[in-house]
Amino acid sequence: MAPDEPGTAARGRAEMTAAGPASVDAAALVLGDRLGQGGQGTVHQVRNKRINKSAPDGGWEVVYKEYGPAALPDLDARALDAAVALLGRLPEGEARWLCEKTAWPAVVVKRQGLAGGFLMRAVPDRFHFTLRTLAGASTGPRRLATVEYLLNDDTYVAGIGLSVGDRDRLLLLADLAATLDRLHKLGVAVGDVSPKNLLFTLTPRPECFLIDSDAMRLNGTSVLPQAETPDWQIPNGEERATPASDTYKLALLAVRLFARDQATTDPARLARAGTALGDLARASLAPTPATRPTPAAWAEQLTSTAATTTNQPPTGGRKKGTPTAGANQRPPGQPNGPGVATHGPGSPGSGPGRPHPRTRTAAAGIKQAAGILAGILILVLLIATGHHHHAQSQADTPATDPGRSDTPFPDPGTTSADPYDTGDDLGSIGDPGGDPSDNPSDDPSTDPDTPSPTPTDPIATAAVGDCFDDAGGSAHADLSTTSCTTGTFKVVQVNSDTTDLKSCDGVTDSDESVSSTAYDRVLCLSYLSSGGSSFHASQGDCVFGAPGADEWSTLPCSTGTFKVLAVYHGTTAHSKCENWPHYNQWRTMTVPGNSGLDVLLCLSMQYPDDAGYATRNECLVKSGNTFTNVGSCAKSNVYVSGRTNTYDDPAFCQGDASVWWRSNDYPTFAYTVCWRWR
Repeated sequence: MAPDEPGTAARGRAEMTAAGPASVDAAALVLGDRLGQGGQGTVHQVRNKRINKSAPDGGWEVVYKEYGPAALPDLDARALDAAVALLGRLPEGEARWLCEKTAWPAVVVKRQGLAGGFLMRAVPDRFHFTLRTLAGASTGPRRLATVEYLLNDDTYVAGIGLSVGDRDRLLLLADLAATLDRLHKLGVAVGDVSPKNLLFTLTPRPECFLIDSDAMRLNGTSVLPQAETPDWQIPNGEERATPASDTYKLALLAVRLFARDQATTDPARLARAGTALGDLARASLAPTPATRPTPAAWAEQLTSTAATTTNQPPTGGRKKGTPTAGANQRPPGQPNGPGVATHGPGSPGSGPGRPHPRTRTAAAGIKQAAGILAGILILVLLIATGHHHHAQSQADTPATDPGRSDTPFPDPGTTSADPYDTGDDLGSIGDPGGDPSDNPSDDPSTDPDTPSPTPTDPIATAAVGDCFDDAGGSAHADLSTTSCTTGTFKVVQVNSDTTDLKSCDGVTDSDESVSSTAYDRVLCLSYLSSGGSSFHASQGDCVFGAPGADEWSTLPCSTGTFKVLAVYHGTTAHSKCENWPHYNQWRTMTVPGNSGLDVLLCLSMQYPDDAGYATRNECLVKSGNTFTNVGSCAKSNVYVSGRTNTYDDPAFCQGDASVWWRSNDYPTFAYTVCWRWR
């Protein structure tokens, strides 16, 4: 798991020998942006290193945590060496898992022979989200999805652009419990289990990612002295950073996650999700460490409870007009199936601006059973007033929910959420105050204008995460509930108190909208394609899949993946891609019976640097082993003297210097580029 530098055969690897862990001199690092700074030091982007580059996904980006002068006196260099060496001692699969679940130290960084920091993988993109402001717009840069955001009431969580149900919370906790159990078996205790060190994602499934891994304790030793986050301390006098202390804090998190509260310790708040969970919390919060259950027991019970729990919002927990927002993330990749095609390479060139997304609207009826007079009357009403069906455009930014109330949320812009916290306390997110369920007027059951949902009307009872077959045509929605499999439509957002089909416009991954005038709500539906999460890729995303595979995934952009140059809907004519610069691959995904939802992706291979697309006589800047096109020969120091699509062919260059690269999965994209100094 030592980091690789992307690019040429001449590019080196971090030093790893039998005598010690992987290490690299700080002078060898090409640093980018400063990502965070705190009491322990500074975290930098690293431009010329990758971890696990030989992996099918191209490996992971790297960041550098540089300890500051205040932290260095307390630094246990042997403990840091041991943490880094753990990756080399573990079987490959186990080491990869550790880096998939934590920002584990991968390489010691030295200055003048002394440890002064370490390299770790950058946080995966799926553990970020676009935070929505009070005005309903994006704040700009994506933020790390720290669990802090979930320790607030549902109105606040929806207001910042997240949709998180109880089943999501249970599965997130189950993943954390399973992660803790596996870490403990490796001799690792997390110690500071707290929401500022824990990231979450809901797609492709609820899971966690632990940061500040150098603060963890490995076989009884830690890199720096153990510290605890305020309000997340273990009982006085108890040893810190042990499996038992991790269980204590897991219980705290479970209680607070279901209480939507940042300070409670009352297990009864969790017992509402299941009596057995309440009992586990009481036992885990016991003052005697030896009597606490294991994380494995938590994982088993949480998974069992989740199997019978839905993501339906609690009754009375949402006022009219407040949003039920969709998460700014993509749905799971689906099993392979028909309707997917990929091809390349194509011919590059100059091309148009971004293509216009597709839009179509149609009125529709909905199939509904009725056995009593009231059901017949409802059916007549539904046919007369209509369930409406609308296929909408792919959106690039989170939508402003038209049902948003004017009730102020705590301003998310005032919350500290440093993606790479290095020891400073983030503080807590402001409590918006008040339990919506305490206000009887908030209960929709007391609203005389709201008809009682009937079990036979799928729109009336649908919740985020439910799936439907749509047997209707382009002008009619004919929904029936089903399991979430390829070819079905998944509910990604429910908009209440509206029948505006366009209220789903801008909802991430929403492909179709269906409304009910009887129940005054709109379902935003996402098609589950056999093409995987790439079906919902946007321009600028990166995707990857094995040659010939139906299912491709949307991944963080890295060498060896394909960048989406353009997305076209309602067509599979890949000739549309030919004028896009650096286009060399296309991919189509079709929707049987609904060609308006067909997707065409125009793709470009992500080469290690600008040498990948350089042509003869093109000027480049060579810095270390990286080539960059700065658009000016006057500012460049090398030029391309030749190019061939053959890998590792320096003889082709006839004495000129050369650089080469190829993808193991797609060898047709190989090259050898010849260059000379200017």
